[in-house]
Amino acid sequence: MTQNQNRSQTAGLSDVFQNDSEKDLYLESYMYTTAAALVGSIDKIVTVTLREGRVFIGILRTFDQFANLVLQDTVERVYIGDDKYAEAPQGVFLIRGENVSLVGEIDLDQQDKDLEKRTQIPFPEAQRIRKELVAAKQAKTTKERELMLSKGFEPQS
Repeated sequence: MTQNQNRSQTAGLSDVFQNDSEKDLYLESYMYTTAAALVGSIDKIVTVTLREGRVFIGILRTFDQFANLVLQDTVERVYIGDDKYAEAPQGVFLIRGENVSLVGEIDLDQQDKDLEKRTQIPFPEAQRIRKELVAAKQAKTTKERELMLSKGFEPQS
């Protein structure tokens, strides 16, 4: 083990780095596997996808160890197929961490390119269409489950 490796394992970050910019560079490149991975996304525009499929876009202001998120200037966006979308402003928004499926930073240069090829529709109409699509998917899943049960297969627990 080299002297630097030993030093970094036994000393705090302040003791290892010469200045704060070296420490910041280290922290930004470090691969976190917990909610701490969100540190680099603070005060940046992020997209958050929930387990149920809802999508929120806003400025990440803070988070905690459970990945509870606070977004500012939040917009809920609904995508309908490949050609339609709707948006509704939500303001400051708290999202419970257990509902989060995906968090990703938005590239400011690319953020509107996907919307250019889509038509914006009223949000209530998009919600109605989304509910119909979810109901149709649930009905299909129920039929498939019943078919499998009729053939002797047991559902997963």
